[in-house]
Amino acid sequence: MNRRQIKYLYLIGLIMLSASLEFSMPLPNHLLNKMNKSAIKLWGKEVSFTQEISIDHMNPDHHVFEANLGGSAIGYAIISRALGCKIGGCSPKNSEEFNFEDFYYLTLVNRNHKIIQVKVLEYTSDHGYEIANKGWLKQFQQGNYFKVGQNIDAISGATISVNSITQGVNSQLEIINQLP
Repeated sequence: MNRRQIKYLYLIGLIMLSASLEFSMPLPNHLLNKMNKSAIKLWGKEVSFTQEISIDHMNPDHHVFEANLGGSAIGYAIISRALGCKIGGCSPKNSEEFNFEDFYYLTLVNRNHKIIQVKVLEYTSDHGYEIANKGWLKQFQQGNYFKVGQNIDAISGATISVNSITQGVNSQLEIINQLP
């Protein structure tokens, strides 16, 4: 591993650590509404969700809901928070601080723990927004572990966002695989 790769992995580690330490509040209603709208498009108008599933060791960046249809569980919806860079990059020149903005994404998973859809719900930064492209997000429907450069395409100018959502989806699958 070269020096650049080590520095990059360190940066990603800091991002994930800061994200897990900062986020413990309930989800805003507009994100829950977007989750419902996406689920209705996929599963139909009769879909409903249980209250948020609580798992003691679950990362606080992930909010998991069981999807039900006609009283039977049909899958899960997970809203997660990840980090992207502010305009101008993550670390402005002459600064020791990193500058990140949150973004939220939804993953819908069937009862067999397979990803059906990943969708960016809210991306407010002007930098790295290309990750919200539906065609790019479809890559997550093809597998059960993801790595940028192998089965997930990198996006020039969105490196932090791409790595953050990729690691987040992998974390989501770890959580889902612990559920029935």
